[in-house]
Amino acid sequence: MPGRAPLRTVPGALGAWLLGGLWAWTLCGLCGLGAVGAPRPCQAPQQWEGRQVMYQQSSGRNSRALLSYDGLNQRVRVLDERKALIPCKR
Repeated sequence: MPGRAPLRTVPGALGAWLLGGLWAWTLCGLCGLGAVGAPRPCQAPQQWEGRQVMYQQSSGRNSRALLSYDGLNQRVRVLDERKALIPCKR
């Protein structure tokens, strides 16, 4: 590009030392930003959905359900999955 001076580099060990110092300064600066304020524990999401499978060892059957949780209104929804027994289907 016209009007711009070419980028000059410092050769040898001095250049490596300067570049290493720049990286160390940058990393220390970024780590210092993360240390601002007191650490806080993680918070669980306010709303989530999941699946539940309960295995009954005595009968060898599974029961399945869909779960939903709403933390704002303190609601839990459990929808049981019912599968009809179809003969000759694997």
